[in-house]
Order: sequence, then structure tokens, then C-alpha cells
Amino acid sequence: MEKAATDTGDTAVTTTPVTFADLLAHPARLVNPSTVGGTVALVIGLVLVLVPALSHELTEFVVGLGLLTSGINDLWTTTRRRHLRMTARVAAALRGAVSLALAAVFLVWTQDALAATIVLGAAYLLVRSLLTLLLAVVSRDRTRRAPRYAGGTVGLALSVLVIATPDVYTDWISAGVGLLAVIGGTITLAYGYRIASGHHERPEGLYPSFTEILWSWVEHTDVGADRRTELADQLYLERPEIVGKRIAWWTMLVLSVAIATLAVLQDSTAVVIGAMLVAPLMTPILGLAAALVSGWAVRSLRSLALIIAGVVVAVGLAFVISTWVPSVVPFDTNSQISSRVNPTLLDMLVALAAGAAGAFATADRRVASSLGGVAIAVALVPPLSVVGVALSAGRPEDAAGALLLFSTNFVSIVLSAAVVFVLAGVADPDALRRGGRQIVLTLAPFVTAALLILLPLLLTTDGLLTTTSQRGTAQEVVTEWLDDTPDLAVSEVSVDTGTVAVALTGTSDSLPPLDELQSSLGDALGAPVAVEVSVTPVVTHRLPASE
Repeated sequence: MEKAATDTGDTAVTTTPVTFADLLAHPARLVNPSTVGGTVALVIGLVLVLVPALSHELTEFVVGLGLLTSGINDLWTTTRRRHLRMTARVAAALRGAVSLALAAVFLVWTQDALAATIVLGAAYLLVRSLLTLLLAVVSRDRTRRAPRYAGGTVGLALSVLVIATPDVYTDWISAGVGLLAVIGGTITLAYGYRIASGHHERPEGLYPSFTEILWSWVEHTDVGADRRTELADQLYLERPEIVGKRIAWWTMLVLSVAIATLAVLQDSTAVVIGAMLVAPLMTPILGLAAALVSGWAVRSLRSLALIIAGVVVAVGLAFVISTWVPSVVPFDTNSQISSRVNPTLLDMLVALAAGAAGAFATADRRVASSLGGVAIAVALVPPLSVVGVALSAGRPEDAAGALLLFSTNFVSIVLSAAVVFVLAGVADPDALRRGGRQIVLTLAPFVTAALLILLPLLLTTDGLLTTTSQRGTAQEVVTEWLDDTPDLAVSEVSVDTGTVAVALTGTSDSLPPLDELQSSLGDALGAPVAVEVSVTPVVTHRLPASE
């Protein structure tokens, strides 16, 4: 029988492993606290993610229910656990009272409770982070400086992000809570299934917390030392054949940058995809993620140095090529450039998913062949080529936008790959146990960078969503304005900086009054707007069929 260790301290009940068919024949065996709790969390998470119309209200209810449970647990600790010290009991009582009060706000008075709590929480986090950084500066205890710097920096970045974009953050928090609920529910459900099937010892008494379940998952999925050695040989330019590996890596990088730069200059999507396939930058980025969660400090530094050197060489080579090779497509109309100079939140989400897929494909032999598809999904070399092309054309703003896209992809891949490497058992559980604190500290700069990068992405995304919404509203108003004019048809409606431009086809003689359109658009959009209407004459020549 397979056994997995738990840190609950409770006496375990040993069961005999059974097959999935046996469990289906006796479904009552599947019922335990972990399967029930995991199923509930999974269902709530799926509703939050898949049904946006219910996400806001459901998030407030879930948060309120969580606070209610936490408050009751703290008060139970205060009254039932007499052996606790007085300070611990007082702290638990205060936490319980505050949690119950906040739960009442969320469950009884739900209107705007989530948004207000987020803003107040961000303000509190800002003050606390500043105090933490101040303590790190003046502290004489060197062992506590690094954790304070890490925690203070991450908290400061998160609080600034929320305060700067409270509306955007409120809109996305439901999706974030739903995603966490799906992941946590899946892990908890899997743990409960392993207990029900007899592949894990059944705890006697209280079931373990989610942290203990997560740790059990990591230990259960450990790939072993031999597999880690194979992955290290795959991810790092180390012995044996270290010289050959480095020559091959740099050769492929130079060739991929050359292909990508030429493809950008001629605006060829197919050739850009070819450059993505041969680009080798994904390997050291995944190697950096694996080294961070495994506690391999030397490999982390080497991977980071290789990535930085690759970025510098890629931008420099693209600059040189674009200086000597004439651009086939004008800069302003080049889709390969325009699509990479204004990254949005969607680019970060793609990079997160691609990083997770790349890490999983690396860890699992059965799907390793899909790594090429991951390279196509997330662009690493093409943005660097755009940086060099934009700099050679004297357009630093476009270069900064393309560099922001690469930074978004880089940081997102590192963070998502690090999580997947832990959950897939690539990270050594012993190393996590011994150096968990140090690993968290090394990941803190990447979390901070992700939060700082997220701010401009959220602002850009919010602007695009607002523009799209306004364009849809204006389209409806224009269509209604032309209801009684069959001779005119709407060709295009655009909204830009307080101006609504309408392109029509038909005869301008039957054009309705423009002041009515302007008044309706102002009411619908909530602000006065300028209106530009252009009409394209449509002339039709028809010859009857000859007899």
C-alpha cells in the first residue's frame, strides 16, 4: 500500500486500496471532508470564472462566509483551548470579533462592500509595508532584514497597484478568487480521493488544513533525484559538453533573432512563427524558475545572466540588421510592430498559461513534444527584435512598449513555471522544507516586478475595454438614429478622445439631423462629444439582360 506522510499529528487510519470502479459502485466511500470541501470550492470557482454576471455578488458572499468561518474558529480557539497563553487568546478574540464584523458587512450590507474593503485594505497594506521597509532599514538584526525588505516591497507594490486602479482591480478580483478556488478545490478533491481509494492514510479526527494538503501533494508527486538530474541536463548549459551546448544555444539565438527581425521588417507572420520555433530563450527562463524553487543559487544566477546577455545581444543584433536592411512595410502600418508595442493584461495571461504549459511539458515526458507549441504561444524573441527595430527608427516609445511586452512574458513565465514545478514534484521536497523561507525571498523580486508591470497593463486594458464599450454604445445610438432612413447604412463607428466618427454609405440627401445624433450620443456616453459623419456615395449601374 502506498503511504504519504502528513504533518497533522493525528493518528491515521489505514485502509486497503480500492479501484475507481469499486468507488463508483459504492459512492458513499467517496464522501469525506476533503472531497466535499474540494467539490464545493471547485464549483464556486467555476461559477466565478464562467458566469461573470454572478461573480461580484458571489465573491462578496464567499468572502463573507470565509470571514464568518474564520471568526467562529478564532472565538472557538479563545473559549475552548485553555492551554493557550493569554496574549494568544486575546489576539484570537480580537481577530474573531473583527472577522465577524466584516462578515456581517459582506453578508448583510453587500452593496459596494467588496470595493470599499479592497481600497481600505490597500491603504492599510501601504502603511504597513512602509513601516516594514523602515524597520528593515533601521533594524540591527541582519537575519530579519531580507524578509522585511521582501515583504515590504511586495506589499508596497500591491497596495500601489490597487490604489491606482481600484475599479479595474475590483473587476478582476472575482476572476482571481475563482481561479484560486478552482486550483485549491482540485488539489483538495484529489487528496480526498486518495483517502477514499486507500492510497493515503485516513486521518483520525480533524482533517488537515489546505497547507498540509498542499504539502502532501508536493511529497506525493516528487519526481525523484534521477529525473531531476535529467531535467538539469536539459535546462542548464552544464557538463558534459558544456562548450558545445553554449555554442549551439548562442547560434540558435542569433539565427532566431535574425529571422524574427527580417520577418518584422517585411511584416510576415509566418516567418515570425518560424523564429519563435527556433528561439532558445524559453529554456533558460524555465531553468531559472526550476532553480528558484529548488534552492539552486548558482544555477539561478547563471540562468539569469544568460537571459540578460541574450536580451542585450538580441536587441543589438536587431538594431544592426534594421539599420542596414530597408523596411519592406512602412513602420506605421506594420502589424508585427503595432501588435507588440501596446501590451495588455491579456498578454500577461497568455504568458502565465504558456509558462505553466512549458513547465509541465518539461516535467512530464509524455507531453514534452508540445514545447514547440508553447514557444509559438508566447513571444520572446520577436518583441526584442521590435525593440531593436524601433530604436533604429528613432521611436523610443515603441521600443519601451515592446520591452514591456518581453518583461511581461519573462516575469509571468518564471512565476507560473515555478508554481507548476513545485506542484509537479520537480522541486525537491527536502529542499523546500529546509530552505522554504529562502526560496520565498528569492521569488519576492519577481512577484514585485509582476505587480509593477501589471499596473500599466491594467491601465491599457481598462482603456481598451472602455473604448470598446463606448463604441458598442455609439453603434446602437447611430443604428437607432438611422431607423427611418433605409437609404443609409452604417459602415463604421469609432470613438476617440471625445469624438465619435461615423462612416455611412448611401445618399447624403436623406441624412437625419446631426444635432439629434449628437444629443443622443452625449446622453448615452454620459459626456458631451463631437460628432463627425462622413457619407460615401454608392452608385450602382445596372444593365438589363439582352434579349
